[in-house]
Amino acid sequence: MTEFPFNWQLVRTSDKHQKKNRCISSLKINAKWSLVCLWSQHDPYKPEFLEIRRNSHGKEILVSGTFKLMRNGNSVLQRKFMQLIEAGFATTQIELEYSSDNYAYYYNRNYSITGTLIIPLDEAHKEHAKGVQFKSLLDLSVHFECLLKSNGAFFSDVNINCGTVSFQAHKSILCARSPVFAAMFTTKMKENQDNKVDITDLSPQIFKTLLTYIYSGKTGELSVQSAGELLFAADKYQLQDLKRVCCDYLKSYVSFENVLKTLVLGELHDKPLKDFAMDFICNSCEEFEVMEKTGEWKKLREKKPSLAMDVLIGLIKAKDRKLKCYE
Repeated sequence: MTEFPFNWQLVRTSDKHQKKNRCISSLKINAKWSLVCLWSQHDPYKPEFLEIRRNSHGKEILVSGTFKLMRNGNSVLQRKFMQLIEAGFATTQIELEYSSDNYAYYYNRNYSITGTLIIPLDEAHKEHAKGVQFKSLLDLSVHFECLLKSNGAFFSDVNINCGTVSFQAHKSILCARSPVFAAMFTTKMKENQDNKVDITDLSPQIFKTLLTYIYSGKTGELSVQSAGELLFAADKYQLQDLKRVCCDYLKSYVSFENVLKTLVLGELHDKPLKDFAMDFICNSCEEFEVMEKTGEWKKLREKKPSLAMDVLIGLIKAKDRKLKCYE
């Protein structure tokens, strides 16, 4: 919805309505909408109808609003309205029902209308608004990424060490994006007091990608390997949107060769990803004997025997279902 307030001093002109032979006054609201006052034929200095116009014969639309009609500074009519402009039509009219001062001289009648016209956004305007908003978000992303790339030039207040690389960052941004950083920097934790954080379980490249996402919402190009490492980081710092991005990438590039790794990542960090990998194994890996000989399966049996057992049970159930289908 878009609201258009108006304050209109009515001045009777010599312009005539195309069909009704009445004098009119016009007020342009914007490039598409206008208001027209139709003056009475019997009392030429009395406004009788308020017409709402659009400049095209478009789809059905419901307009609404409020107005107050003033005469010589006194209110003579005040109302709310809701008017339907039917498809293929450009106007709708509101009758101005109020008492007339027959004794008053015409030239003493000074009329004005104040109010608000409320117009729902059409699809074109909605798409334009979405486009403007999307561009604004892109600009915001670029500007915040520049803030990060400035490497401390713009008021950074925390130093993050990861391996041999040091990153300058801003506590407020980290807190706004990550509940883990928020807990770290809003308490008396050592990191908050020293303005220094040491990261020991992420590579500098993965942490740089994580930090870039925190500031800009971008990940850059991913690989199955980097998406898995980034999923660990996203889970650790509770970045749910980044988890979704990583999981969607891993699902898109799942294969017979990497599905067991994806299964383990899912068990550790995201149950829907685990379920997806399990379904892929049970429904897409035709011969277990081939998988059984791979190094990934042997590693899974050694390090996560319960998960390997879940895979075997899932394969047996899937095989039973297929056999029942053929019966």
